[in-house]
Amino acid sequence: MNSKSIQKGRWHRISLKVLIVVILITGIFFRFTNLDRKVYSFDESITSLRISGYTWTEMVQQDFQGKTISIEDLQQKYQQINPEKSWLDTVKGLATEEPQLSPLYFILARFWVQLFGPQVATVRSLSAWISLLVFPSIYWLCWELFRSESAGWVAVTIVAVSPFHVLYAQEARPYMMFAVLVLLSNAILLRALAKPSKRIALQNSPATSKLSKAVWSIYAIALTLGLYSSLLFFLVIFAHGIYVILTENLRFCKTLIAYLLASAAATILFAPWIWILFCNAPKIEATVGLPRISLSFLSSLKPLILITCRMFIDTHWAGGIIKLCSSGIATNLIRLIVAALLLLAIAHSIYSLCRSTPKRVWLFVLTAIGITAIVLIAVGGVADRYLVPYILAIQIAVAYLFTVKIAVATNSRQQKLWQLGLIVLISSEIVSCAVSSQSQLWWNKYPSSTKYNPQIAAIVNQAQKPLVITHGGNNITGKILSVSYLLKPQAQLLLAVKPEQVKIPDGFSDVFLYRATEALQCELEKVQKYKITPIYQPGDVWLWRVEK
Repeated sequence: MNSKSIQKGRWHRISLKVLIVVILITGIFFRFTNLDRKVYSFDESITSLRISGYTWTEMVQQDFQGKTISIEDLQQKYQQINPEKSWLDTVKGLATEEPQLSPLYFILARFWVQLFGPQVATVRSLSAWISLLVFPSIYWLCWELFRSESAGWVAVTIVAVSPFHVLYAQEARPYMMFAVLVLLSNAILLRALAKPSKRIALQNSPATSKLSKAVWSIYAIALTLGLYSSLLFFLVIFAHGIYVILTENLRFCKTLIAYLLASAAATILFAPWIWILFCNAPKIEATVGLPRISLSFLSSLKPLILITCRMFIDTHWAGGIIKLCSSGIATNLIRLIVAALLLLAIAHSIYSLCRSTPKRVWLFVLTAIGITAIVLIAVGGVADRYLVPYILAIQIAVAYLFTVKIAVATNSRQQKLWQLGLIVLISSEIVSCAVSSQSQLWWNKYPSSTKYNPQIAAIVNQAQKPLVITHGGNNITGKILSVSYLLKPQAQLLLAVKPEQVKIPDGFSDVFLYRATEALQCELEKVQKYKITPIYQPGDVWLWRVEK
């Protein structure tokens, strides 16, 4: 009987390990499959522009002058590495035009493209490879929090196939780098705060002191890298500070001093970019706006709830395994049920965490969740890509809930129910990833500058030799670069800053206007006597046909 139980337990452990490996492989597969399938978005095309070393202003000055340019020439110049530009030009472009973006990812992306090429799949693969570091990082963080291998592996499996992590692992932007550095800095802080036993402290006090200083130094380096990956890392540092103060019971002690020194060192090392931000504050205000306190709590709470649910099962109206916001009552009912169940599970996870873990554990998770959510709600900045610390903390809490409930179940029935719940959760994540991997558009590609690109390109590509005309300044560069990825090589572009620069040459089978301004429409209709007909109007008109 005992030998049978031992053998059964051994097979159970083996099958569990095999299942974890299968889920990990599935998550890796989703990260690298169809990397070039989804639309190359506005933001991603700007990433490639930064990689090239050119700026919006240079592109407008050089090629928005009323001359035609081929799709190939446009992309070779502004979406690929140029020998006349260096990585310093990449930094300069960010500093002068988008200083709200920290430069680390873009520098690394330039070297990546220089080594492996400028293809869409190649550029995105950098984020995919970086995202794999989330697995060991979250496992380490769970070990530092719970001293539990099981909790670590459950957390790894949850993030491996999380729709949020998979989608942003295929985005040519710095979000996965931010996630990795959030996890690493969290784990390093907990390691620095861990108190050695009295026996070790007495026997090896000089060595222990040196080790502690080394860990705090590594923590300072992690904070510095975090700041150079995203300005939102200041929220992580702030949350760490609140955590240290509360765990030390508001006492000004050596631990708090060590934290202050490490965060101060990181801030000093980041000071050059802070100076750039300060000098370019008016430009940031003009392009993206500076954060302001928002009085509309409910308007920020609604997207926060949607994002909270979406980290486990993709139910977004603009692309998800449940089609939301349709006319069907049943669809809306399913939406409410799924959201309610997920929110209850998350609330129960946090409640269980607070009841069954010591203060140092539950307080750490709550500060990671609360500080990020409260600050972003206050400034009206709730968006998936900004909520990385919040999302990771909730996923860790959920992983802990399932680990504990399965381990301490009083009977096999309860244990199987919790195991079934975990299987359902992970299965819903896998289904979400499977559906989104086959789609050209998804909610993370749905900003107003990107979502109509496939339809526009399909219309233009039907023409034998089309000319696409657009007029504007820096605001149109990302749009035209994004749509250029879907246009056939025979298409030509005519880009202009001023309407009077547009002189339509002969030799084209069809002429189109893309996002034409009123000034350009007036110039072509009233001055140059062309006939302009809207041919794609999903709301506003995005594409016109121009005829004599």
